[in-house]
Amino acid sequence: KMMLNDIELKINQIEDIRELRQINQFVKNRRKAIGCRIKYALNVGDTVNVNGTNGVERGVINKINRTRAVVVINAQKWTVPFSMITQIGVTDE
Repeated sequence: KMMLNDIELKINQIEDIRELRQINQFVKNRRKAIGCRIKYALNVGDTVNVNGTNGVERGVINKINRTRAVVVINAQKWTVPFSMITQIGVTDE
């Protein structure tokens, strides 16, 4: 948590819009890399948590697409980006 506060303070000190755009690109690239790592760890039938606007919901992977997975939550299918999916029973590194 302390690291996030430090990052926020440093970002707030930046006055150059080009530097902010570059930081934004770094974040996008990192999110994409994490999404790829999650994608290759998932299989159809896996039980997962989905972090969405309704909080964390549990579902089952129905299909894995190129950039998103189809997750069945409460008998309804949702197309979810990999970055919003957490495998149940797997610890983060």
